[in-house]
Amino acid sequence: MSGYYPVNLKIKNKKCVVVGGGKVAERKIKLLLEKGALVTVISPKITSLLEKLWRATKVNHLPVAYSPSSLKDAFLVIAASNDRTVNSRVAKDADQLGILVNVVDSPAESSFILPAILSRGDLTIAVSTAGRSPALARKIKEDLALMYSDEYGDLIEMLAQARKRIKRKYPDFQERKKIWKRIMEEI
Repeated sequence: MSGYYPVNLKIKNKKCVVVGGGKVAERKIKLLLEKGALVTVISPKITSLLEKLWRATKVNHLPVAYSPSSLKDAFLVIAASNDRTVNSRVAKDADQLGILVNVVDSPAESSFILPAILSRGDLTIAVSTAGRSPALARKIKEDLALMYSDEYGDLIEMLAQARKRIKRKYPDFQERKKIWKRIMEEI
């Protein structure tokens, strides 16, 4: 049984450090940016896409080797270098500083793992195998993508508006619960 507690983190305007500048780091950085994080990349070398993001001031790039001071004021850190020793050092340092850390090549050293994510507007479906089989998580995510089309993002907007009106009109929780059960049966 997994020891992970599923949670969605609000990272908008939070400093998130990514140690590493390769393709894996690139994928992690794209998602951080989508969620509004303030991303700092620590790596002597970065991919051409990361360089474009840096030139467009979308990320902060420190072209240096990792050191514990790189984690100053970080909300979370992702160790995504291609050096196992560096990733392990990042994990230890982040743990000592009480910073959430994901080590891309070692779930055991991570305080959190990143699931396979399917997004449809504000609908987020996360699939995790506790880091044991990322390929299976990806496959399940792809299967779910066939079931939940882009229209679900629009549906959430409509339901959010309906929720406000229903909450005003029906102050009793149990009554609202019955209404929502009927609505969900129609979807």
